[in-house]
Amino acid sequence: MTDAATAAARRTAERLARGAYDPAAAGAVLAWQHADGRGVVVGSGGESVLPGTHPALGGSRIAWREGSAIVVADAATLARLERHDAPRADVLAVGDSLLAWRARDPAGTDRIWVVLPGAPPRLLIEQPAPDELGRPALLGGRLLTHVAGPAGSRLIAVDVVTGAQETLRSEPGAQVSNPATDGNLLLYVHATGRAQELRIGAVAPLAPAADYVLLVHPSSGRRDREHEHGRRRHRHRGRRPKLPPLARPGIVDTLWTTALAPGAAYVTRLRAREGAPRTADILRVPFAR
Repeated sequence: MTDAATAAARRTAERLARGAYDPAAAGAVLAWQHADGRGVVVGSGGESVLPGTHPALGGSRIAWREGSAIVVADAATLARLERHDAPRADVLAVGDSLLAWRARDPAGTDRIWVVLPGAPPRLLIEQPAPDELGRPALLGGRLLTHVAGPAGSRLIAVDVVTGAQETLRSEPGAQVSNPATDGNLLLYVHATGRAQELRIGAVAPLAPAADYVLLVHPSSGRRDREHEHGRRRHRHRGRRPKLPPLARPGIVDTLWTTALAPGAAYVTRLRAREGAPRTADILRVPFAR
């Protein structure tokens, strides 16, 4: 990406919701979880508080956690359609015909369960600690998620019927995580020690370098100024190479869960500030297809 494109990507990010995380999108309808415990959905009729938490959107349906169960409802009317027992469920995904959620047991093993039409919940994939599974997303008959651990990370697509897995993205030395899709494109976070990026590309096995960078954010780690005190950085052909942005002192930001809608991408920004509680906000990044 050119320097101008990088600067434009950074300028166009705007805060959509303060004290909120885990965005979800389906067309023009959005939903997210507030840090105060409210799950909300925002559509043409404005914002509605849900009778549960951690909402997910897909097609014409919405789902949320309600105690140890998951409720699936009509996204337009919130009329309840299904209810499933889901002990320890945390994050979830829903589509016109499918439902999925991740549950983490006390030993740290992550499991993703799926519900196909007319069938009981079925274990699709599990990953013992120290590796973890990410928030699920649904695309037709496939489930998207990340697998991350000490040995690295990758984005995978899992066939919900056969369980067959396909790696969509991986890169040595980089963390790829938190995939989302609008049915056509793949959105995810790409992070290294130099920068965090929100990237978008085709839902197919590709190298991350093939994807378009929507947002560039400082690395979650502190990086030095890459030159000695009292000296200047070297020039190449008369110009100083463009460096990734530096984080502000005392602030550590982490790009996390994502959502994708026509013309806009959404990402949770977790912020840790010295001497202050951790916060979460949802950023909106518009883009042209």
